[in-house]
Amino acid sequence: MKLYVTRHGQVTPKVFEGSVDFPTGDIPLSETGQTQAACLGHKLRSIGFSGRIISSPYRRTMMTASLAADKRDAPIFPDGALREMFFSDEAGEAFSGMTIEELRRLFPHIAPDALLPYPWWTTKKDTLPGLIQRLSSFWEPILSSALPEVLVVGHGASVFGSMAFFSERYGFGFPKEPEELGDFLATRNLNCNLSCIEIDANGHLRSARLFATDHLPDSLLTSNSNPKPRPAEICF
Repeated sequence: MKLYVTRHGQVTPKVFEGSVDFPTGDIPLSETGQTQAACLGHKLRSIGFSGRIISSPYRRTMMTASLAADKRDAPIFPDGALREMFFSDEAGEAFSGMTIEELRRLFPHIAPDALLPYPWWTTKKDTLPGLIQRLSSFWEPILSSALPEVLVVGHGASVFGSMAFFSERYGFGFPKEPEELGDFLATRNLNCNLSCIEIDANGHLRSARLFATDHLPDSLLTSNSNPKPRPAEICF
């Protein structure tokens, strides 16, 4: 089993938030972000990816998943467990996400049997321990499934929770304190970076290549609005 994890592409400036087209918190990719997502799709094609894509239902993650899916004709399954975290109750109360029907009108790669209970977000402030638990609960059934490959498209928070889970399960040795882990990931978790974790038939780690950016040129290395240097990959 190969588990791929990526963060969405660069987003548009927040000046567009709260408009009729883009509700608060659900803004789209910038042109740079769309190019990053297309590069991700080319990478998936070059490695022969043939699995399903599971994406946070936000507009920016679904756009990333859809642009990547274009290159492989892969089915997309939206999943609220991958959603962004809210740093206050007010942020949760102000957010308004799309229904599965609204998403289908925008993103034709969504699988016919995909489900998305609504609302798929909470209106309460998230905590880092709660985020880690949410992502652990997301990954456990995938590891128990017969899926040969899956690509997960999330946010910085989704990658944070995923790496906390994988580090604990497979002994990566990443910092256990959430704040320290956040600092550790800050320079590595770029837009559309790609991690691959390969698990053998007995559930043991076979290999891991984390935070790869070789599919992105230097001009596309960003953490949303901020250009970033190319991070060193971490391999096991």
